[in-house]
Amino acid sequence: MATKNSYKEIILPNKLKILLYKMDSVLSTHAVLFVRAGAIYEKEKERGVSHFTEHMAFLGTKKHISPLAISQEGQRIGAWYNAWTNRFSTRYEIALPYTNIKKGLDFLHQLAFKPLIEENQVKKEKGVILSEFNDFWHNPDRKFYHEAWRKRFKTKEHPYSYRSLGIPETIKAIEKKDIISWRKKYYNPANMILSLAGNIKGKILLESIKDNFAKTDKEVKRKEPKFSTKDYSSFSLYYQKEERPQITFSISFPLFGWREIERIKRLKIALLNNIFGASWSSRLFQRVREKERLVYRIKSYINLHPWMGAFIIEGSVPIEKLIPAMQAIREEIDKLIKNGVTDKEINLSRNHMNSSTLMKFDDPESIVYFFCSQVFDDKKVWYPETYIEKAKKINKVDLDELAKNIFDYSKINISLMGKITNKTLEEAKNIFRH
Repeated sequence: MATKNSYKEIILPNKLKILLYKMDSVLSTHAVLFVRAGAIYEKEKERGVSHFTEHMAFLGTKKHISPLAISQEGQRIGAWYNAWTNRFSTRYEIALPYTNIKKGLDFLHQLAFKPLIEENQVKKEKGVILSEFNDFWHNPDRKFYHEAWRKRFKTKEHPYSYRSLGIPETIKAIEKKDIISWRKKYYNPANMILSLAGNIKGKILLESIKDNFAKTDKEVKRKEPKFSTKDYSSFSLYYQKEERPQITFSISFPLFGWREIERIKRLKIALLNNIFGASWSSRLFQRVREKERLVYRIKSYINLHPWMGAFIIEGSVPIEKLIPAMQAIREEIDKLIKNGVTDKEINLSRNHMNSSTLMKFDDPESIVYFFCSQVFDDKKVWYPETYIEKAKKINKVDLDELAKNIFDYSKINISLMGKITNKTLEEAKNIFRH
């Protein structure tokens, strides 16, 4: 593997950290600028300001003074570009031919550092963002999964359940001065990471940023908020009534946050998840889908935030098969707690995970996120071969102990969506009573 030789970290005098992975075999470059600014950094009256700030980048910049001018510049340099805001970060992303990297990085810098932020545009954009808000909440599935996650916490509105969109009251109240203040606080090189992968050399990169990113003044890196690790809700059932016979379900158990544990434990839970429900050969898929043919879709996955997390089982099932499916899931959890995993399962899942890690390095976009997700979390970079070596040391005792700690029925949350009678709801609830 050539990953160690191909990867390089550069820290500019203004404290911008640049991650570069060279790929001579491709004809493109993918770049993402990560900003430590998202929903969890917002105070109650600021909800949605990080997302609103992101939107302003596309309404005009110093060099490209209108949305149309921005779009035309993107086409001129052959770029795909976009931006996203979530709970933890705002990201500005671009992919384009390697021959246009200098123009692409200047374009990215304009979006992140040089938006015009005009008063009339702020007023107009509120309507667009409120429309985006309504698009989200008028979709029953999105509402269901949001509520299922929100119920994971004791408090009615935990910051880890905030949507980056904000809420209508705060969206309507955001003004130009709020966006400028937000940018001044969070949009500085020390609070950012620029991650690139593709056909680009280090010297060319430094030449490409000398008149944009390299000239931006430094300030300070912002601290990520810390939350209680004991704010998990107890046993509960959430039901969202929808006039459809297909029942969507989400079952969750509390899990550690990744800052609470040693890094190897994240690998352990990923391996256990692969064995239990994340792959086609997993226990859940083989039992509930292949053997008993109760569902078309079923999976398990892990959702880790810095200080809290969850192990989640999701799928959908015809109403007449809901109770048998719930019983099968309960039985598979109990078997895992009682008997643990097998060495064969560990080896198969380890091979699957190792292969998935290696194959990420065929794609510049995957590589960008592979490295930046680690550095953004203030972790030492693990290369694919590091993950493979660490995974070799995980054994049955590790995973059996982890399973016993995860599946606590006193804190299970059951969420169901569809058209379900009260009797069936009670039956589903009783299946998981501890």
